[in-house]
Amino acid sequence: MSEKSKKYILFFAKIFLIISTAVYPFFMVIMTGAGLVYNHSVYGTKIMYTGIFLIFSGILMTSGSICCMFRKKISNIISLILWVSGFTLCITMLYILCVQADYNGWYRNLSPVSDMYKIRIFPVTVPLMTDLIISLTNIHSGQA
Repeated sequence: MSEKSKKYILFFAKIFLIISTAVYPFFMVIMTGAGLVYNHSVYGTKIMYTGIFLIFSGILMTSGSICCMFRKKISNIISLILWVSGFTLCITMLYILCVQADYNGWYRNLSPVSDMYKIRIFPVTVPLMTDLIISLTNIHSGQA
């Protein structure tokens, strides 16, 4: 594979990363957290804090994607740290949210609300994998 084709693949991977980050970590995770914080009087303080941590995890993952856009080795290392910590926090909060929803018997259109949260939040794994590939490629290439 030529050097020029590698650059094109990396360029399109970065475009895919930005689009998928805008949809999942930025919009879905942060908006889910904002909804939980906004409706804290209905859900309670434990779910409100879960929402706050979801917002924070979405910010971490989005910041990681922004750091991944640069070729510097240090920015890609920071990107990996931000993404892994944000993803870990996000999935932990998703677990807590789903356990709470199932325990309280929350349903929407005859299906558990926890399924809706999983469908909305779990796809953050796609931009995570894209970021890992781009960052590791930048770190191990001679240009990083």
